Amino acid sequence: MTRIAIIVSNPCVSDARVIKMALAASNAGHEVHVFGTLSVDTPSFDNQSSIIYHRLEWRPAQLLLEAFPLSLLNRRILRPIGAFIAKRFTPFVKYSLFSRVFAKHVVAVRPDIIHAHDLICLQTAHDAARECGAQVVYDAHELEVHRNPPLPFLQKRWVAHVEAKYGRRAAAVNTVGRKVGEELGAHLGREDINIIYNSPLIRPCSRHIRTEIGIGPETPLFIYVGKVTQGRGVGDMLALLPKLKGVIFATVGPCDEKTRTLLRRQAEKLEVAGRFRIMPPVPFDQVVDYIRGADIGIISVEPVTLSYRYCMPNKLFEMSFANVPIISNELDEIREFLIENGNGEIVDFEDKAALVYCISRMLREKARLCMDEQRMHALSERYSWETQSNRLLDIYSRLTRQPQRMYAETPVHP
Repeated sequence: MTRIAIIVSNPCVSDARVIKMALAASNAGHEVHVFGTLSVDTPSFDNQSSIIYHRLEWRPAQLLLEAFPLSLLNRRILRPIGAFIAKRFTPFVKYSLFSRVFAKHVVAVRPDIIHAHDLICLQTAHDAARECGAQVVYDAHELEVHRNPPLPFLQKRWVAHVEAKYGRRAAAVNTVGRKVGEELGAHLGREDINIIYNSPLIRPCSRHIRTEIGIGPETPLFIYVGKVTQGRGVGDMLALLPKLKGVIFATVGPCDEKTRTLLRRQAEKLEVAGRFRIMPPVPFDQVVDYIRGADIGIISVEPVTLSYRYCMPNKLFEMSFANVPIISNELDEIREFLIENGNGEIVDFEDKAALVYCISRMLREKARLCMDEQRMHALSERYSWETQSNRLLDIYSRLTRQPQRMYAETPVHP
């Protein structure tokens, strides 16, 4: 049995990628420890589905203020100055601060493999592995150097340096799509990037979107899946609704009260409030079953950074496995995916007239874009979570067969 430590910079209660990987490893008989950050509504230590969760308080600015020399400013009259300096420096020192908090606890469980999710966790994995001789897996959820909003020049250079320094030393590097993998491989000087797609776990859901909205199968329904915030294109889609007569638009995912209020006011102003719904989130492994029967799903990501342009988000796979035809903005690998599977179309979301036309036409031609049994089988063969988790377990198996080495050594790649 292999002991695996997974490190993530959130409480890991809704991070689907991390939870799915932890479950896959646990179900394969490995001992799995997840190290995450503590929140007000999560226990510091927990055991769920044979996975042990360790959650620690993570307050980087406070850690800086308590350390010399900023500790000299930790007095009432000087505290605002110290807080300002800490805020400015946190983006550069958060990697070492995270390691200071987490590394010793990771070492304490004596893992064979340390799986670091996102760059902030990678130095922690390096420092812990150096102490206990573990193999390190770096899981890049996106292109850190090309995040949105774009990083300031100096911070971008620092992020590139940190990722190159530790990413080149990792025993394995995973990411979420082929285009991201190519860019990441060029940055790290590696040709062995593993692609593990954000495919969904699919379990039955007692709820159904059409039932909860109160509409039958004859009513046209297009959906947005994912977190509802400003800048995700939901407001832009809502603005099209007056031109889509009789069509219902619904979102499925978390939505804060401020955004909910703004969208409802927009819907009322457009006189489409009766055709717009903000549905509550469902567990990540029930999304596919919940949205089955919707007519169209939208992916409105704007390609404002390379990370967004190359994205392969959860919603792409959730809607595909629910057999909901997809209309997406101009995004490189999503275009290739939709052409490969024949289950959607690409349109420039800046061209509102073309977007309205495309939605209207797709509603009439839904049968053409719904995948038949053969295409669904091909989708499952390549993109199912079973396929992705087997790829992950193969990586773990390969690493446990390799002789342990000091992580400080730079690996030789084929």
